[in-house]
Amino acid sequence: MLKKMKAVWKIKDIIDLEYFFYIDDNNQDEIQEKSLAHRDRKIWLEHIEPLGTKEKPVSRLEGIRLWVQQRRDMEKNIQGSEPVLPGDTFDEIYRLLIYLFLIFGAVTGAGLAFSFLAYTGTAPLNVSVYLGGLVFIQLFFLAVLGIFFLLCLINRSFLSKSIILYLTARLASWLALKMKKHAITKLSGKQRNGIQAAFGLIKGKKQVYGTLFYWPVFILAQIFGIGFNLGALCATLLRVLGTDIAFGWQSTIQVSARFVFDMAAMMAMPWSWFVNPEIAHPSLAQIQGSHMILKDGIYHLATKDLVSWWPFLCLSLVFYGLIPRVLLLTAGLTLSYQKLSMLDFSHNECEKLMNRMTRPLVITKGNPSISGTVPEIENHDLALPVSENENLNNNLTALIHDDIFESFEDEELNTVIQNALNFRVREKIRTGRDYKEDKALIERLSRNNNSVLILQEAWQPPIKENLIFIQELRKALGEKSRIILALIGKPEPDTIFTQVRETDWKTWKQKINTLGDSYLCMERLVL
Repeated sequence: MLKKMKAVWKIKDIIDLEYFFYIDDNNQDEIQEKSLAHRDRKIWLEHIEPLGTKEKPVSRLEGIRLWVQQRRDMEKNIQGSEPVLPGDTFDEIYRLLIYLFLIFGAVTGAGLAFSFLAYTGTAPLNVSVYLGGLVFIQLFFLAVLGIFFLLCLINRSFLSKSIILYLTARLASWLALKMKKHAITKLSGKQRNGIQAAFGLIKGKKQVYGTLFYWPVFILAQIFGIGFNLGALCATLLRVLGTDIAFGWQSTIQVSARFVFDMAAMMAMPWSWFVNPEIAHPSLAQIQGSHMILKDGIYHLATKDLVSWWPFLCLSLVFYGLIPRVLLLTAGLTLSYQKLSMLDFSHNECEKLMNRMTRPLVITKGNPSISGTVPEIENHDLALPVSENENLNNNLTALIHDDIFESFEDEELNTVIQNALNFRVREKIRTGRDYKEDKALIERLSRNNNSVLILQEAWQPPIKENLIFIQELRKALGEKSRIILALIGKPEPDTIFTQVRETDWKTWKQKINTLGDSYLCMERLVL
C-alpha cells in the first residue's frame, strides 16, 4: 500500500522513472498502448487518488512519484523480492564511489606529502616545493573551475555540452553492468536494454534535466579533494611530530627575504587575524634565518628558524585546500537539491503518463467520424464521467496540411481529438500551401502560448520537409512548449480518421526520435 510522500525527488527516482518510460515506450503497439492506459488508470484510482482529499488532492509531482513507487512494487512481483532496478544500482554505485574517492584522495594526498617531506638530514626541505605540490596546484585547479563556471554563466549550454557528462554516462553505464553482472544475467534482454537506456539518459535528456547529472560528478570531485587534503595534512603532522624536519627556502632568482616575508604575510591573511602571529607565518627574522645559500652550506642556519615554517604550511593546506573543498561540496549538494526541486516533469512522457492516469477510460466503438456520435464506454469499473469543465484549459491550435484541410468537419476533428487526447481545438489553421505562409504562421504562433497539434497522415513517409517544419516550430515556440504530432492512417472513402499501421507508426517514431525533442509528443488519433 502506497503512502503519501513529500515530492522530493532523488536522482535514483528519475533514473527509475526513465527506465519505466523506456519499457513502456517499447511496448507501445496499438493493443499494448490500451493496456498501459488501463494499468495506469487503475494505479491512479486504487493507489494514488485515495491518498488525497477533496481539499488537498494529490499533486502532479506526488502522483508521478507515487506511480514510480507503485511500478517498483510491481517489478518485485515480476523479478522477485529484490528487483534489479537502475535507480538502486546507481545509488549503490554512487555510495561506493563516495568511499572510494575519499580513500583514494586521502592515499594520494598522504603519498604526495610523505614524498615532499622525505628528509635526509643533509639539507632543509624547500618550502616552495611543498607549497607548489600541495597548495598552489590546488589554487590552479580552483582558478580553472572558476573560469569553467564563468563560461557556464556566459553560455548556459557550455556545461551541458561538456565531455565530462559524456564520460560520466559511459562510466556509470559500464560500472553498473560490471557490478551487477550476476544479477543482470537473470533479466530478460528487454530489461537489460532498459537499464542501459536509463543510464543513457545522462547524455540524452539534457533538454529535460539540464545539468542535473553534472552535480554528482562535481560532488565526487570535491570528496576526492577533501580526502586529498586530509591525507596530506595528517601525513604532514605525522612527519613533523614524529621526526625532526627542518624547512628552509631558496631560489635561483635573487629574491629578498622581505619579498618572501610579504608573500607569506599575504597568504596568511585569512587566518592571521585570529591566530597567534608567531604561528600564523614566519617573521622576517625567521625567514632571513632559514634562507639556504648553496655556497654557504647549512651550518649557519638556526634550528628555531628552520622549524618556524611548518604551522604556516599546515594552515595553508587547511585554508587553501581543505576549506574551499568543503565549501564547494556544500554548494554542490545545495545546487543539486535545488535542481531536483525545480524539475517540473512537464516533458512528453510525463504528460502522457498523467493523461493515462487522470483521464477516464473511454473506448469507442463504431465510426468516430460520424458527427454527434456518443462514444460507448467500456469497462465501467474504471471509467468516470467527463467533467464539463475538465478540458476548459486544454485548448490547442491544430495545424492541418492543405491536402486534407477540407476532408472533415470541424466538429468531427474536435470529437476525435477530445476522445484521443483530452484537448479541444481552439483554432484550425491550414499549412503546406506556401512556404512564406508557413513562415508567417510560425512567427504568429511564437507570439501565443498555446499548445500546437500537427495532424499528419502516417502512411506518408516522414520526409525532410516535415522534420524541418517541426524543428522551426520548436525554435519559435520555445523548448518546453507542447507540440503534438497526431498521426492518422490512410484515408477511407467515408473518413480520414483511421487507425495507423504499426509499420508506419514505427517509421515515424524512429524519425521523430532523431530530433531528440523531449517535449514533442507523438500520438495516435484513432485507437
